Amino acid sequence: MPEKEGSKRVNQNPYAPPGAGVAAAPVPFGQPQPWTASEALSLAWARFKEFPGVLVLAYFLYLVIVGIAGQIGNIPMLTHAVRPSLLASVLTLVGVLLGQLVGAFLQVGAMRIVLDAARGKTPELGTLFSGGDRFLPMFFVTLLMGLAILLGFLLFIVPGVIIACGLLIAPFYVVDAGMGPVDAIKASWAATKGQRGEVFVLAIAGFGLSLLGLLMCCVGWLATTPILYVAMAIAFVRMSGLGAVAPLERSQQQPPVPMV
Repeated sequence: MPEKEGSKRVNQNPYAPPGAGVAAAPVPFGQPQPWTASEALSLAWARFKEFPGVLVLAYFLYLVIVGIAGQIGNIPMLTHAVRPSLLASVLTLVGVLLGQLVGAFLQVGAMRIVLDAARGKTPELGTLFSGGDRFLPMFFVTLLMGLAILLGFLLFIVPGVIIACGLLIAPFYVVDAGMGPVDAIKASWAATKGQRGEVFVLAIAGFGLSLLGLLMCCVGWLATTPILYVAMAIAFVRMSGLGAVAPLERSQQQPPVPMV
């Protein structure tokens, strides 16, 4: 049986000596590794300082391309080629769907970039456009996650928070382990069992990063958002056991922003 793409990408140890190659009998999953939100953010900050250009530019291109794709359906009305009507509404919905599909395509590539950064590999900007093989599963896992989280929030908010924390790394399973949407959701729920409190701390820290980006006239989001996604990738690698993340020296273990 051919190996899944995810297992091919992660079973080569980036910290092995030159020439070590891939293990003779790679396995798709390893042992989960301990982690904390503070460590994930510290390492993400260090990785960002190594690869700022690729991480910032990839996120910027993601925002621009998805934004343009999402507005395509509105062009006929904006140019007055079509007046407000049922046809105009249909075109708007088509544009929204196109934006979601393009977003899923680019999200696959963006996750591969942050996973490479998390594992200490040099990310490449071209990887952003490598999502052709996984964008449909990504689209559907995002849709299912959104519905599940919405249902949870309708049940007095707390269940929604628990569900969001439990499903946080499902898209990474789609990209890195080649799973389908349902299997990825199940894997994320299982991997985060007993660790959702730490996932919640990471989410709160992400909120702090977002505030920091806002205080920098919104331009800061181009830096703070990639840092958060690299931290999420590190958390995924640790919880799933897929690959390895090199630890920081003790002197480097400082989060980029205070926990809020």
